[in-house]
Amino acid sequence: MLEVELKFQIPEARRNALLKALDPKKSEIIQLQAKYYDTEKKALAEHSAALRQRLEGSRWIQTLKAMGKSQLHRFEDNHDLGESEQAPELNLEIYQQNPEALQILKNALGETHDQLKLQFETDIQRTFRVFQYQDAEIEISLDIGKIRTETAKRDIYEVEFELKNGSIQSLLAFSFEWVKKYQLWLDVRSKAEFGNLLLENKSVSPAKLAKELTLNKKESADFNLRLLIANQLQHLLPNIAAISAHVAEPEHLQQAQIALHHLHLSICLFKEWSEDISDKWAYQLAAFKSHFQNLAHFEHMQNTLGALLQNPKTAESLDKDILYAKEKLNNLVKSTLNVQHYLELLMFSLNDEKQTQAHDLKWFAQNTLQNQYKQLQESLTHADLADLETLEELALRLSELKFSFPILTTIYDVKNLQKYGKALNDAQHASEQYQVLASSASYLQQSDLEASDWFALGWLTAKQEVYAEKLLEATEQFLVSRKFLK
Repeated sequence: MLEVELKFQIPEARRNALLKALDPKKSEIIQLQAKYYDTEKKALAEHSAALRQRLEGSRWIQTLKAMGKSQLHRFEDNHDLGESEQAPELNLEIYQQNPEALQILKNALGETHDQLKLQFETDIQRTFRVFQYQDAEIEISLDIGKIRTETAKRDIYEVEFELKNGSIQSLLAFSFEWVKKYQLWLDVRSKAEFGNLLLENKSVSPAKLAKELTLNKKESADFNLRLLIANQLQHLLPNIAAISAHVAEPEHLQQAQIALHHLHLSICLFKEWSEDISDKWAYQLAAFKSHFQNLAHFEHMQNTLGALLQNPKTAESLDKDILYAKEKLNNLVKSTLNVQHYLELLMFSLNDEKQTQAHDLKWFAQNTLQNQYKQLQESLTHADLADLETLEELALRLSELKFSFPILTTIYDVKNLQKYGKALNDAQHASEQYQVLASSASYLQQSDLEASDWFALGWLTAKQEVYAEKLLEATEQFLVSRKFLK
């Protein structure tokens, strides 16, 4: 069985209002006590799976869960173990007739089934009600309770929207009405993840990294773009959840910034691949990711220029900018506008209706690469060391090609592809260094500098000129390298 659900956290000030909207008189209320099992080394958790026994009313239900193809989908296999005062023994024999469940257990546990033991427990009061919306039946569940280990506990107060019947598009549209009204923010972390963190005395899971994706040559450009967006959302949303919960580490911010950058590039560069791309998405993503970039840039300057800044006022100004950027980002990640944007992108990525297109994937990919090569060549032709704006344009084109090149070239059977990739990496590295130096110099120029800080500005300007020349040289070498694209 595939479970489709969205989970949100509720601002404390809106909790009573949401409970009233569910109307307990029209809802069902049930007490759910669950026991979660894993090995000492957390083999199930390492494979994004969970095994629990939950008392629902008077009956024990054993459930195996695992990550699905997106943040909305979860594999779920439930078995009624009957009535009992105590939790029955774990029974893995019940999965013998379910090949998917068997594979999940095999991947995670291998031959260590006998090492499963109780890890933590949950005690939840669930208030739930089914709503009809368009073509769908959607169950809203408000969960209030605790997660407990032998030595610690954590409060739970969250709401889930589960699709019982109908389309995912209806689920997302319905959920957003509640997001707007109660300022809900999207949280892809599970109770099992919270329990494992409690066991390890940690507040957050490691940052989610990007997974490599190879385009499916047999499918359309539209299909592949949706696949790409879904992959990037799986990278983004866990990191956004950590930031929204105020438990993020620097790596979560960095990975969220990378995911947003890739989403923005996908929407901009491949917009011709699908008729369903909204023009506003690129603007929204650009504005959102700029806040991550600003914070990263301020922190980079603090780390690299700190020793060069002699005037305390300049350093204090930088400290204040960093603090303000962090506060603004913490508010933005869970703002109603951005939650709506996450849901719209999810809706696009999960629409599996086949789109008939006049050309195949290779035609779209070749067109995209040809346009990018042309724009890069034009940018190089117009580049002028005395005109910083022309160098910014060149750096932008290199950044775009650095992203798309490894994705699009997977559909080609090309020898020496590493050679082309290395030449592009050299140009992109020079581009990144130039942009960082240029931004730092611009920041200092806009500050009220004392004479003691002009040394730092001079140092930056000199380094900037060196990398500007490297940028032009490396780009020329990449463009004159042997091409496979005619």
